Amino acid sequence: MLIELQKGLLLNTRKIVKFAEGLSQEEVLFRPYDAVNSFLWNLGHATYVRNTMIKILNPTAKLDVYENEKELFGNGSSLQGNEAYPALSFILEQFVKRGEEINVLIETVSVEQLQQESSIKIGPDPRTNEALLWFFYNHETEHLGEMKILKNLANRLRNA
Repeated sequence: MLIELQKGLLLNTRKIVKFAEGLSQEEVLFRPYDAVNSFLWNLGHATYVRNTMIKILNPTAKLDVYENEKELFGNGSSLQGNEAYPALSFILEQFVKRGEEINVLIETVSVEQLQQESSIKIGPDPRTNEALLWFFYNHETEHLGEMKILKNLANRLRNA
């Protein structure tokens, strides 16, 4: 039904796992200037949003949430000191696991559920559950681009 969304999420997952390879915890927390989020924050935020996608696909799902997730990575969260953030490997594991769960749920979600107006209100217009899933996929892909740039900066600074 949403096979293109499944493919896109799998591609995002593969790319982000690849971008993370070889980065140290110090590198994933690097911010080139104050108005930019770190690689780890972008990944944590995308992981947080994947739980929202799970809730759209299965409103009764009991979400797997780790300590301080919303405070660290939720909408409107403020940046904390580096010591507050979990290890890259932990966040990456959560990201991959939630992606797998989303792709399983996509296989079973009904057309009726997808066409319903979403209870999650983002933006001025009412959105269907399906439209909101695509919105969040696009949102994740934007953060993926930021992570690619931060990966490139880390590599450049490492070799400077």
